Amino acid sequence: MLRAVVGSLLTIAVALFIASFVSVYEVVARDGDGPGWRYVPVAQVIGWTGIAASVLWAAWLMVTKARSRRPIAWTPLIAVPLIVESWVGGFLIAVVLSSM
Repeated sequence: MLRAVVGSLLTIAVALFIASFVSVYEVVARDGDGPGWRYVPVAQVIGWTGIAASVLWAAWLMVTKARSRRPIAWTPLIAVPLIVESWVGGFLIAVVLSSM
């Protein structure tokens, strides 16, 4: 039980930390009125959606394990790499779309 709580807190902390860097996507947009600015919200939505989906998926896994009476242990930590991948994916999309 303690491992599940600690894992959940770590996952939420990482999600909040990574989510605070979604605003960095604006850095890749071109200066001024370039066409890259209109694509930044698309990349931000993808980043935010991926982070939220990762946390929700980890919560769903925890509930599934609890219902089947299996140990939850460090299951919430499975979302951490997915959260980071979501941020990187959104960043790469921002880079590609802003270069158009």
